[in-house]
Parts: sequence; structure tokens; C-alpha cells
Amino acid sequence: MKPIVIKFLVVVAMFYASVLNAATDEFVAHIVDIDIKSAQVTLLAKDIRNIDYRLAYEIRIRLANGQKGAVANLRKGNQITAVGDSDKRVIYSLRVLN
Repeated sequence: MKPIVIKFLVVVAMFYASVLNAATDEFVAHIVDIDIKSAQVTLLAKDIRNIDYRLAYEIRIRLANGQKGAVANLRKGNQITAVGDSDKRVIYSLRVLN
């Protein structure tokens, strides 16, 4: 009986992990505009159109040299790789490429 319970718990854990990570997307874009006070950033993604995103409260930012960064390090024209929720328009992680 014990192995069945363990297998069931593993399946349940895998299901919840996939549900939690299902809404995240990774995309390449560049910063068109940024407002630090309101934590809003406008990105040109896929060279199609400008999209406004909100920066998450605990956003992780990595600079091009590999060091940790802050929102104050972001500039207009920076090319970035972003991980976020495109439905809610929230970015959780940024990596500056230039």
C-alpha cells in the first residue's frame, strides 16, 4: 500500500508543478519605454507591436556582465530576455543582453 501512496503523491506534485509553471513564457524583446515609479515597462516583442508589462515586486534582473541588477539599471533600447505571464502581463525575470 505504501508504494501506491508514494506514486500518487509524486503524480499530484508533478501536476501542481505543471499548473504553476504553465503560464510563464520566455521571449526576446527590447525596451521602448520604462517608468520606474509605477514599475511599468513597454516592450517591443517579436518586432510586431508595443506591449505594456508590469514588473513583479521581486523581479530578478541580470545584467549583460552577469551581475545582479535593479530596475534603475534598465534603459530604453536595451535588448532583453524576459520570463513572465503574457496573459496577466507581468514580468518575473529579466536578462539584459546589451
